[in-house]
Amino acid sequence: MTKVHFHQLQGSSEDTIARALQLVCELANEAGKRRHNVLIYCRDTALVKNLEAELWQHIPSSFLAHSTVADDNSPIYICSNDMSGDYHDMMINLDSETPDWFSRFEHLAELIYGDETQVQTKRERFAHYKHLGYPLGFSKVENLKGAPVLL
Repeated sequence: MTKVHFHQLQGSSEDTIARALQLVCELANEAGKRRHNVLIYCRDTALVKNLEAELWQHIPSSFLAHSTVADDNSPIYICSNDMSGDYHDMMINLDSETPDWFSRFEHLAELIYGDETQVQTKRERFAHYKHLGYPLGFSKVENLKGAPVLL
């Protein structure tokens, strides 16, 4: 059964978006160290572009290999549609909605950031997962140093 962990970023809406992208990179990097493939779900095109830039520069001496095409077999796939490809280890959800096919993943990281509408939507998702019996985790992320990266 999919293990679901919610990461709630603290701070203003603009600040949390930038930190959410950094947290995505941390999660993806840790998953990569464990040889897990990662699907990052995000339907916001502007956010996808910012995420790609962050993945390229997250590690100063390297980059996090990624693609926006499922068939590229990249360790990190940024998915903005329902074509999830052959990814099943970890899904990081940057979208306010969660696709129906999330349960094929071993791990689901739900990021809570942004405005109150997005926060409320994630609360409803938490209640939905709990009702269905998924194992849940929750952490408030004050800063990224020492933030729990649970896989």
